[in-house]
Amino acid sequence: MTIDLNKLFNPNNDLDTRSTNALLKAIGDGHSSDFDYLKFKQSIQSLSAMNMDASAAYKAAFATASTMGLTKDRLIKSANKYLGILSNESVSFSDALKSQIDANVNSRESMISQLEARIAENKSKIKELEQQISLFQQKIDNVDSDIEQAQLKINTARDKFKKSFETINNTIKQDIEHINLYL
Repeated sequence: MTIDLNKLFNPNNDLDTRSTNALLKAIGDGHSSDFDYLKFKQSIQSLSAMNMDASAAYKAAFATASTMGLTKDRLIKSANKYLGILSNESVSFSDALKSQIDANVNSRESMISQLEARIAENKSKIKELEQQISLFQQKIDNVDSDIEQAQLKINTARDKFKKSFETINNTIKQDIEHINLYL
């Protein structure tokens, strides 16, 4: 049985594709062949598609899964495993985001400081150096624009990832609540 993780966690396809695919790939890589939370969730989704209410869907899916040896504790442990995978992905994303900020923002801010120092030195020199000062000023202006664009791109990626992460994370937590409530 193939599990369409995108259908399970992004049924309306309204999450950022890149962020969602990265999170779902990590979840898929952590998936085992045993009947676990993902197969349980897929069963609930199938039952819900037949207009079965949530309580009945959870109970029916669990009744079937329990014949394969699944217990409530193993189901919750499995769901928590996927929360851990999501958490690790969030940490990895944060590290990558920090690297991007260092590479695309902080290093360029440092470059601005260096160029401004050279401008100050050249202003004290004779008129012949004024042309060089003008060139450095143009570089600074370009770097400011690059910083704004890089920061906007990084912020957009962060916001898209955060939305995907929160949606999937909340879905799993809500399923755990339903498991505890209905089973």
